Amino acid sequence: MDFSQGPSIGAVIRGKRPATCMSYHEDGSYLFITSEEDSRLRIVDCLRGTSDKPAFKFERDGVKLVQSTHHNQSLIFTGSQKDKAQNVGSKFALNYLSVHDNKILRQFRGHSGEVTNISMSPVDDTFLTSSKDRTIRLWDLKQAGSIAAMDMPKQGNGFNMSQSGVPIAAFDSTGLVFGITAPTETGNVIHLYDARKYTDGAFSEMNLDSQTLASAIEKRGMPASISAANWTSMAFNQSGKQILVTTDEGMVIVVDGYDANIVTNVFFSEGETNKMGSSTACFSSDDNTVLVGNGDGTIDCYDTMNGNLLKKLKGHVGAIGCVASNPKYSQIASACTNIAIWNW
Repeated sequence: MDFSQGPSIGAVIRGKRPATCMSYHEDGSYLFITSEEDSRLRIVDCLRGTSDKPAFKFERDGVKLVQSTHHNQSLIFTGSQKDKAQNVGSKFALNYLSVHDNKILRQFRGHSGEVTNISMSPVDDTFLTSSKDRTIRLWDLKQAGSIAAMDMPKQGNGFNMSQSGVPIAAFDSTGLVFGITAPTETGNVIHLYDARKYTDGAFSEMNLDSQTLASAIEKRGMPASISAANWTSMAFNQSGKQILVTTDEGMVIVVDGYDANIVTNVFFSEGETNKMGSSTACFSSDDNTVLVGNGDGTIDCYDTMNGNLLKKLKGHVGAIGCVASNPKYSQIASACTNIAIWNW
């Protein structure tokens, strides 16, 4: 993506409440966005830059996370945990929704704590979820029960796992590998699994110790104490050579996909973090750029390798809650209360 030639805002879809989560469909044609505050799910036609279909309203159970599936008219979403009177049977459940007829096709129950992340396999109908119950679950859209449940990686190789941390799971771009990260007393570990033989255990166990991270943070002129920030999301770039991590302290970390103790870059969000209590960032679809949303409504575009600021995008009226890169077209999306579609 050549930032000397763009991007510029191609469309703005007005909203009333801050966006909580967004997910592009794999063919780049649709973008799904949730707002936890008003329990709404919106769909943006990315090729036309419009959101003609009325927003879906989930007044009873709310809506928070959203994840597109391989069908562009179906998605997975979680309810909101703000409503204490929520139906017990639906609490912590995931919902498989057909947006064509606004019908819940299936509910996935099994977690005993709030779901914090969803990662869809790029090659089949399986998906991973991370939860505050300190487990990772693997599911298949075709069946209600989970295929497998994995606890936070156990103590091993000298690592003492934190008793308060929450694990995070994500597929890589091939779907052949998935990673699970969890906090330790001395940093964070990332375990990599063969998706076809995950029962054999991790084939790679990487460690990012807090001292290494603290050193990288200090080089950016920030206090080393931020190294203790909780990790809130993890994503692989297209090549699998780098891993992007967001935190609850406005810090974004890029680490080597083969040796997590190599910190490629550290970035920091400006202003307050978003409504989900964490930084928001993504790789561009060509892997060359890291996009970081800021509390002042701007988006910083950094060179992935050298960390140089390539461009600062301006146009939002409030803190950036979500940012995502279109997987097929030269387009990115960002949201505060309004949704902006940026094109080259």
